[in-house]
Amino acid sequence: MLWKAVVVPLILDARQVIASSRKDSQSICDYYAEKRYGENNITTQLHLMQGIVAYAYAGGQSLPHPNENSTGIFNKGKFNDQQVFLRSWFDGSKAISNVNGHPAKVNWLDGGGLEPLYAFLNGSTDTAEIRPSSNQDILFSHWYVTFGKVYKCTNASQFVAKEYAPFTPAYVHKFMDLDQTQVAYFIDQLILASKYYGFSDSDAQQLAANMNTKYNNKCSPPDATGQLNSVCFASDCPRAVPEQDCKAYESIEQYGFKAATPTGTATGVVPTYSAATSSAADSPGAGADGGSSSRLSAGAIAGIVIGGAVVVLMAVGMWLYFRRQQQQSKAAETPAVTQNQMSEGGSTVLPAQSMYSSNTHESYYGRGPHDSYVVSTIGSPGSPPPTWEQSKWSPPQELATESPSPPPGGPQSNNQWEQMHQIAEMESPDPPPGWSQTAKQ
Repeated sequence: MLWKAVVVPLILDARQVIASSRKDSQSICDYYAEKRYGENNITTQLHLMQGIVAYAYAGGQSLPHPNENSTGIFNKGKFNDQQVFLRSWFDGSKAISNVNGHPAKVNWLDGGGLEPLYAFLNGSTDTAEIRPSSNQDILFSHWYVTFGKVYKCTNASQFVAKEYAPFTPAYVHKFMDLDQTQVAYFIDQLILASKYYGFSDSDAQQLAANMNTKYNNKCSPPDATGQLNSVCFASDCPRAVPEQDCKAYESIEQYGFKAATPTGTATGVVPTYSAATSSAADSPGAGADGGSSSRLSAGAIAGIVIGGAVVVLMAVGMWLYFRRQQQQSKAAETPAVTQNQMSEGGSTVLPAQSMYSSNTHESYYGRGPHDSYVVSTIGSPGSPPPTWEQSKWSPPQELATESPSPPPGGPQSNNQWEQMHQIAEMESPDPPPGWSQTAKQ
């Protein structure tokens, strides 16, 4: 009891010291952006989040006097004396990215990997110069927005050119099969990065507690907007307390529990990926160990289908040609007609004969197995097969500090394109509670 009496005043005193240096209602992101860069605006807020994200994922090894525990999410590390290595969740070796409700292998490190992050952290570049039009570019630009909202940056939505509706966290992490230690390590790297950029111990601890409570458990009930925030799906993950709702996670939708699809959101682009073909991969735990995969892109599949159709049409044409030649050959071998078979005008009267059957083409032009295959693989159910130009996969155009321009394509492709645009770690539109109240104390 005495221990509690001593600790609580110390925590309150620490909060009062922090609050006293903030302006009224100033968020934690806005406060540290101004403290570190001299003013609070969209540029300094974005720069703060770029630094925290780069440090969290690359680690502090390239900096002087790094924290020994700041090994980076992309590198090998430890949490509570347990080894953690999450790079295979990002390098495309595992089918764990959720694409249209199915696991897919996506290489999120194709924009330079760690090198542009190290260059930014050590001051060689002004920003993390990730290669444009790469999957990594998508991921990092959306992480800036995502964590900007978690840290309650007032201009987070403007970090990209067009606002977008992120998928619910449980949907994004459905196939990752993360355990409690892995999620805790991920959060801890963000906290160490925050402290490097000037966050006080009390602010960092509060941030860690909020993120672990919100994400690092099973069956956390849907929040007020229907978001499903639990991302810990391994069998040993603890269940949320004091309330839980596991039924809400039985069928995880893109935008949350019983949530409607948002309208007016920015459309995205499709990154290069390989879709898993194993039927077992549809379960939440599947994909963590990989699985069989198909390395054919949608363009390649469309090419195969179109090529097959051309072969069929050529075969039909050749069959009709030889049939006609055969009939002409038979007519040439017919004996001379008698006089009573001649008309008065001297022309030959031949019996009526149909050269072609209307049924000849029906089996080739009717809706067959290829129709449903093309639609289910490339377009939306019930829609006509896309044109060759539409089926080509353009390289992704994403991130950094700007949102990509919407790619060409018809409305049928928007749903799939938008999904890949939203895939980002810890994706959540809602910042953790408590920052505004803390600021006012």
